[in-house]
Amino acid sequence: MALVDDLVTAILLATAVFFVVLAFGLLVRYRQVSQRITSSSDLGRDLWQALEQRMKKQDERILDVMGRLEVVQSRVLASAAAQASASPSSTPAPAPQPQPPQEIVTNVTPPTPLAQQPESQPESQASHTLGREVQLDETQLKVIGLLAEGPKNTRQLTDAIGLSREHTARLMKELFDGGIVTRSDATKPFVYQLTDQGRRHLPSSPN
Repeated sequence: MALVDDLVTAILLATAVFFVVLAFGLLVRYRQVSQRITSSSDLGRDLWQALEQRMKKQDERILDVMGRLEVVQSRVLASAAAQASASPSSTPAPAPQPQPPQEIVTNVTPPTPLAQQPESQPESQASHTLGREVQLDETQLKVIGLLAEGPKNTRQLTDAIGLSREHTARLMKELFDGGIVTRSDATKPFVYQLTDQGRRHLPSSPN
């Protein structure tokens, strides 16, 4: 009888030791898995932050390239306008047509000298071109209202009107070419400011 009791006690003791070892092994395995999950999460977070920083740098490079293109386009347009305004003044005056011989010269009126002909025609045409009324759409009027509050850069205007950077850049170039806004090239992105001509398009200001 004592032998049976000792055998049962030994079996129970061995079973208890087995479960203790099993629990300890499961605990160690759980810690290893937790550490791997934590390291994987940190690695994924680092990768995402690096990708986000690269995307921001790409956006800044795109804005910089667009700004440079705007400067080049404005210089090309200004050069073309200067050449167009200078070309009429350099054109030689047409030679006077020979008058047919007239037998009766008593009532002949003297020809109009070339000096009396208007010479400021290119300037009047240029002033008419600069003074024409600029037609603005709803989005451009909204931009003028935003600039009436103070100078803003391209990124602020893009967020305010809800358009893409390319669309906003084209819109601001049209306003700049029309003399509605001025542009500061000292900062990137460009900073735009409303001109006196642009303030005449405000709803509360007389046109």
